Amino acid sequence: MEAVVIGLPLLLAAWACILLKWRTGVYALIAYTPFTGFVVAAMYPSPLGTLVRDFMVVIPLYISFFLFGQNARLGRVPPMLYAVYGLLVLVVLFAAVNPAVPNLMVAGIGVKVWLFYIPMIIVGAAFVRSEADLRNVLRALVATGWIAWTVGIVMYLGAALYDFEATVKFFYGEWAREATQQFTAFYSYGAPLYRLPGSFQFNSQYGVFCFFMLFPIFMLLEIERSRGWRAFTWASMVVGLIAGFTSGARGNFVLMPLIFIMVQFFKFRAGGAVQAIVGMGAALFAALSIAGIDTGKIYGEAAGLTAAYGKDIAVMGIVEALDRGGLFGLGVGANTGAARHGQDAATAALIHDKGLLIENYYGKAIVELGAIGFLVVFACMAATLVYCLQLQFRLTQRPLKGVASCCTAMVAFTMLVSFKGWALDTDPMNYYFFLTLGMVFALPYIERQWIAARYSAVNPASAPQPAAAAEMPASARGLPAVPRFASRPVIGRPGPYRAAPPAYAGPPRPADENFNLGPRLRRPEKED
Repeated sequence: MEAVVIGLPLLLAAWACILLKWRTGVYALIAYTPFTGFVVAAMYPSPLGTLVRDFMVVIPLYISFFLFGQNARLGRVPPMLYAVYGLLVLVVLFAAVNPAVPNLMVAGIGVKVWLFYIPMIIVGAAFVRSEADLRNVLRALVATGWIAWTVGIVMYLGAALYDFEATVKFFYGEWAREATQQFTAFYSYGAPLYRLPGSFQFNSQYGVFCFFMLFPIFMLLEIERSRGWRAFTWASMVVGLIAGFTSGARGNFVLMPLIFIMVQFFKFRAGGAVQAIVGMGAALFAALSIAGIDTGKIYGEAAGLTAAYGKDIAVMGIVEALDRGGLFGLGVGANTGAARHGQDAATAALIHDKGLLIENYYGKAIVELGAIGFLVVFACMAATLVYCLQLQFRLTQRPLKGVASCCTAMVAFTMLVSFKGWALDTDPMNYYFFLTLGMVFALPYIERQWIAARYSAVNPASAPQPAAAAEMPASARGLPAVPRFASRPVIGRPGPYRAAPPAYAGPPRPADENFNLGPRLRRPEKED
């Protein structure tokens, strides 16, 4: 009752603000994310805590954007992605009416998990109107990450120096046992590791959050100009690594260094990749030694777990899924953890006790959508990766090209880890992934703003007349001729740098042409 009395005014206020200006919803989503676990704990034992974010932020954001938004900028998402994701929608809806689905609630949960956050691609692409928009939203992502990291590190210190159960119960009360997987801990690595939830609902969500946040950090380092914010971003990387390694998610000891390597790899700089491997390895060895963790033992076990997971989950999971799912699958929800809320207690307990869920995103696709659905799911991810690579190679400005390469690494990394788990089903990666992806799709528009500003500075006689300039986005007026980045950038690139001057190509084209990858939008954009 208290939660309703407190939450209802907040819900109404959030709806009012977001319906009046949909962009508020994007920042509200980012601001809410680090408090997810506290809301779930406050509403426990009711399962409705997991839906507060969707009803308070995501649904009004979609309503405001798709029904009332004046400039949806749908052309920023390429047609091939509309085609493959549209096909995924049809396959999921077909699987929702599969006779094997036990009830309507399970079907609804399954459809929601598969599809609900995919429109964030369009929202993210429309949100970015200028370089400042992109930089500000990345700053917000990184800054709010400190809330979750701080809670997680404080939990670790409390567990190590005082008492594990008492520390987590201080934050989560009765929900603490669920959040920590029955207070699971590992004591065989020299220093103990505890399954900590940070400020999220479960340890798995906190672990995923810790490794995903490296991608926005890398992106921000590519375009951040302020020395203060660059220092803050580097500090955020250090704190995020500490939080990830102390979260109790042992996979982070492999996944977080892997992200460093993949980001450098997709910049196609061999020197940067080598530096990332050597630098990250040395830093990890020093940090773990100082923390008292046996580096050899934990990485030996991590290697063993990786090999076991590769065989038992990645390979055998696919084989088992093909046997269970067949051509058309068992319907949505059949291999979805959240579907337990719609199943009878006996079935949910049996699935949990026997471990009948396949912890493989591709295996889940086969079980629920069948072999045909798996091909569609894989086509969605492959088409997204191809477009990100295409975008990366067509951009000419070095900072924006760096952001695109981080996004390419993010998609490739997600495709890889999906062999082990359900990364795209896990909060907050399920919506942060698509939102970030959409924001990167706006990079060609930002680059054309830079080129237009440079062209206007070099050719003032051909600059847009005041009347025409008034129709340009406000962020395109008064930009510096060459964006400068005074500080050292990411690993593997020497010295200060600036955006490379573009070759003269005549008057700038309309602001929102999508590199001929989608329909041309020749109508000047208006401010939202």
